[in-house]
Amino acid sequence: MSPELPPRPARFVWLLALLLAACDPGTAEMVLVPEGDFLLGLAENSETLQFMSDMTSGMNARPQQTRTLPAFYIDRYEVTYQQFLRFKPTGRYEGGKAEEPVRGVTWFEADAYCLWRGKRLPSEFEWEKAARGTDGRNFTWGNEYAPEKTNLGRQVLPPGSLAEDVSPYGVMGMNGNVAEWTASWYAPYPGSDLKDENFGSTHRVIRGGSIQKRQHGFLKEFAMLPFRNFAPPDHRFWDTGFRCARSKTP
Repeated sequence: MSPELPPRPARFVWLLALLLAACDPGTAEMVLVPEGDFLLGLAENSETLQFMSDMTSGMNARPQQTRTLPAFYIDRYEVTYQQFLRFKPTGRYEGGKAEEPVRGVTWFEADAYCLWRGKRLPSEFEWEKAARGTDGRNFTWGNEYAPEKTNLGRQVLPPGSLAEDVSPYGVMGMNGNVAEWTASWYAPYPGSDLKDENFGSTHRVIRGGSIQKRQHGFLKEFAMLPFRNFAPPDHRFWDTGFRCARSKTP
């Protein structure tokens, strides 16, 4: 059965949106993350499990465990203002230079953009595998904290600006620049005994390090790939953007 077209007055806008999406060069800039196991979370004896306060705890990233994911694609780069404004031409966001990662968007806007592109937001497990690979590294480049390899500074940079912030699969900028919305609700990991009043269907998970870590004393824990942040999906943050994913069809 053929899909139903939109009403005639909206048909031109609908066709234009499809054309713009098809012409977007970002369509080809996706990386295949193959099916298989990866190491999720922090080990029980990790010195980073608790630091500063309960609100900045690594306890929500335990127990460390092996997870298996089907193959999926993920954007090599963060979505930029130029790309996002093709979807929402009337959008106005602070500091929006065309070549910079879009930020200050709600989870709902990020989700809608990905769906418009025929994609979706990655789950937090997909995000972590794409960033860490299969060996459980704490940073995209390995286990040694090296802030000069990523952007934790004052200004956002265009995607792909720092060649050493690249994951084992070739995904860029996951350790810094902007933090990223994921599709996942904030929930305990399988096997966790942690109690958190924020668990449930009120907060979405945000992953990745970001600019302005100086406000946190450049604590390395905030830039570690297993670190989980969370927020209500209708909130906007000056340091948070997103990238899209897509399931690999047989």
